[in-house]
Amino acid sequence: MNAKDIIAFARDIKKNWHTNDPYKIAEHLGITVLNRDNCPKGFTAQTVKIDGYPTIISINSAYTEFSRKVLCAHELGHALLHENCVNHFAVTSRNVTTGIEQEANLFAIALLTDHDFDKKVTIPLSNMNNYILKSIMDYNIRTEE
Repeated sequence: MNAKDIIAFARDIKKNWHTNDPYKIAEHLGITVLNRDNCPKGFTAQTVKIDGYPTIISINSAYTEFSRKVLCAHELGHALLHENCVNHFAVTSRNVTTGIEQEANLFAIALLTDHDFDKKVTIPLSNMNNYILKSIMDYNIRTEE
C-alpha cells in the first residue's frame, strides 16, 4: 500500500466504526489487546500475528492512557497492514528496510488525528518520511510518572 492508501484505509476504519479509539476498533475486529504489567525494560508494545492463531497486541501498562492509545494504534496498523509478524515499536536491523514501521506510524497518525490534520502542518501526512512520523509518535508517548 502506498501512503495515500494507508491514510484512506485508516480514515475509512474510523468512519465505518464511528471512532478513532484503537482499543474499540481492535475489539470490533476480534483483535485482543492486553495491557501488560511488569514488562521487561525497554518494552513498549508488540503485535503477534500468526496464521491459525488470534492476533494479540500487548502494550506496556507503565505508559499513560493516551500513550497506550498511540501505541495501540501503531500496533493495530501492524495487525491490519502486515502479514505474519511479531512487531515491536522500534526500528531494528530486521525491519529498517521494509518500511513496515513507517506504514504502522502513518496508519496510527491517520487514525488518531482529525481529517483536517494536513491543514495544520506544513508537510502533508502522505509526504512525511518515517523520521517525521516517528518523531510525532515519540512526542506523544510518555510513561506514568
